[in-house]
Amino acid sequence: MYFTTQNKSGQAMTKAESKREYGAFTKRIGYTNYHVGVYFSDTSTETAKDKILRLVKNEAENEKAAKNQ
Repeated sequence: MYFTTQNKSGQAMTKAESKREYGAFTKRIGYTNYHVGVYFSDTSTETAKDKILRLVKNEAENEKAAKNQ
């Protein structure tokens, strides 16, 4: 597994810089490389865990509503 953290110019960032701004990582699965950019808002009141739980709950509710139609 290979991960990189880069700034907006594509230059490597220190660990402190990556926490302040955003990061990116590259993951190779099979013969495909996935480059994923990540951004965390300094003003957000929702943690990553909260956001993921909210997304999963919303998806479950949407699937349940689709089944009942």
